[in-house]
Amino acid sequence: MFGSSQELEDEKKWIEESKQDKRLFEPLYNRYYEPLYRFFMRRTDDASLADELCSLTFFKALDGLSKFKWQGKPFGAWLFRIGTNELNKHFRDKKPIYVIETDKLNCTDEKIELTSQDEIEQLIELLDGLPETELRILELKYFEDQSFKEISRLLEIGESAVKMRVYRLLSKLRTQLKQS
Repeated sequence: MFGSSQELEDEKKWIEESKQDKRLFEPLYNRYYEPLYRFFMRRTDDASLADELCSLTFFKALDGLSKFKWQGKPFGAWLFRIGTNELNKHFRDKKPIYVIETDKLNCTDEKIELTSQDEIEQLIELLDGLPETELRILELKYFEDQSFKEISRLLEIGESAVKMRVYRLLSKLRTQLKQS
């Protein structure tokens, strides 16, 4: 999705241009609005709250753009960090809600076979119990169809570590489903 050398060069150019003229931030906004909105929707299940959190995130990103230092990584990594901070501020003492579309669960059917509504509900409960970082990795891989390389860049961890975590998480979930 994001992370080819040409896309990174485009982002670097857009960032530098946006630092000079905030009106030139539009390509970055257009590239990341939908993924950021989906990120908030899965955690809030509230369209107006997701819109509000997107607005806050882009506002803070635009406001802090002068401090942004290019490190050769997708702008989205920084943007999602801001978004996660905004989400955490919103929920302070509450746990965010994760919305999982059951038709999207079929994307994992070669790794985890779901044959009943009970199994789907059980998987949702298991996903809900995962730490934020583990859930984010699975989200990026299976719900946003990102490659291991893209996930690696967004989360700033090694590609082999992403692969290992995905396979371990799927194995863990499969085992827990079989035990129940």
